[in-house]
Amino acid sequence: MENLETPPQQPSRLVKKQGVRDVWFWVLLFLLLVFGVEVWLLFRTLFAATMVTSSSMEPLLKPGDALLVRRIRYTPDNPPQRGDVIFFRDPITKRDWLVKRVIGLPGETVTLWMGQVYINGVPLDEPYVSGFWEDYGAWEIPPDGVFVLGDNRAHSNDSRDFGPVPLELIEGKVVFRYFPLERMGRIP
Repeated sequence: MENLETPPQQPSRLVKKQGVRDVWFWVLLFLLLVFGVEVWLLFRTLFAATMVTSSSMEPLLKPGDALLVRRIRYTPDNPPQRGDVIFFRDPITKRDWLVKRVIGLPGETVTLWMGQVYINGVPLDEPYVSGFWEDYGAWEIPPDGVFVLGDNRAHSNDSRDFGPVPLELIEGKVVFRYFPLERMGRIP
């Protein structure tokens, strides 16, 4: 009678190497995934993204522009700079987000007279303003706030309507436009 049993076969070296490669593949994939999640979380901590929905900042920003915002915690000792374009919560609704330009800083008096902005009585040079606008008034800016205006003054809901913006409502400074591609670049 013949022996029908075959002796057990030893795994070949090729099979062992393939198993090691599979383990290293999964380890590398796991590490890349962890690294990617950490980079994404770091990015979300440092930056926010928003889309322009109104014409209030034309000609600099147009409806449909996609913007990158550098998150910054402003304080009375570290307020935004005059001319910065900031991203903040609407002081009235506390829900809506707005993008406007910082005009008046903490402790200053902003006066609007016949289409001209005055800071503590000195006219402000604003080459970015589009169109003619005519508003009047004066605002004292508190130590924890800033006065903001849209560049398209005739079509902007801004500090003329809701007063100075508390620093705590500011999410950060608009730094980059990433869409549309033909207008991609830093925000001056």
